[in-house]
Amino acid sequence: MVDSVRSTEEFHKVLLSWDYFELAEKAKKGHGAFGNLSKVPNKFSSVEEYKKIFEPLLLEECCAQLTRGVEGGEHLIPHQAVVTTHEYKDEFLYVKVILHQNAVSSFSDNDFILICKENPENEVAKSGLHAMGFVESHEGASGLRVKFFLTDDIQAGNAKGTDRIRRTRFELSRKCSCWWVLRLANASTITREWVALQHLHLVPFCQTLLDGSTPVVPPSHHFEIPWGMERTMSAECNASQMQALKAGLDGTPVVLIQGPPGTGKTRTILNLLSVIMYSSQKGQAEAEGLLQSSKADEEGGVGEEKKESGKRGLAALGITPADSDRLWMRQSPWMLMGT
Repeated sequence: MVDSVRSTEEFHKVLLSWDYFELAEKAKKGHGAFGNLSKVPNKFSSVEEYKKIFEPLLLEECCAQLTRGVEGGEHLIPHQAVVTTHEYKDEFLYVKVILHQNAVSSFSDNDFILICKENPENEVAKSGLHAMGFVESHEGASGLRVKFFLTDDIQAGNAKGTDRIRRTRFELSRKCSCWWVLRLANASTITREWVALQHLHLVPFCQTLLDGSTPVVPPSHHFEIPWGMERTMSAECNASQMQALKAGLDGTPVVLIQGPPGTGKTRTILNLLSVIMYSSQKGQAEAEGLLQSSKADEEGGVGEEKKESGKRGLAALGITPADSDRLWMRQSPWMLMGT
């Protein structure tokens, strides 16, 4: 079972325990969050080994995103904020801060931020109160709900760091305390990657990712491009795009489609989805007996003209518009808007 909430919270605990200014100093020297990263092998003996290798790599990527403004010389703009309310929940401290209405639009849900008692553009901010935060949501026209992880043990063995955490936690819990807030990076994509990594064992093609093996796929798992679709797609796509399309339909668990911008990756993916959705609808129709069986066709002596028209769409095969709508709704329950 996928437990994205728990995985995300564990991910946040790691990142929110980091000291941004320490990361920034390492970034300036060309270093990351981790001193040594393991070499990625060609094969993995287990899911545990796969995660052991890729977790630090993913965290290193996150570190790079958080400090990219420092590395690239980008000018990040801090904004002033005032604490209005706070609450503790499951080891996290949730704080509502109010910013100027023009400033709050600079922040998005799932942003990682730096909050400092002093202006982070000033050198004194490094030794002052500061912490990493995560924007949970916007509240009202000028409010942000920010999550912090400020337990004493995140700076265990570091007396100075522990003292900073305690004083930061106290000040963030004080109504009307003033702070500076700096947007660092959005975490939506990398959080999804982390959650996917934690649930690798549930992926149908997990073994392929571990050892590169390609299981034998029965013909029943292959998708055929309908005659009309193939004619249209062949006219609109080049040879490499058609090759990628057919590779994605032969039942292979993992197909990598890559290319520079403008080479047709998005078009290829849309074509893949078109074929899959057509085949799914047709398969459902067959299961419900809406199509004549091949045996009935043989007994009835279906001519070439009928066979040819059968390639051109569901309407020619006896499926009414009402049948089609009902099948789409059954196969796409999200279209029912939760009813």
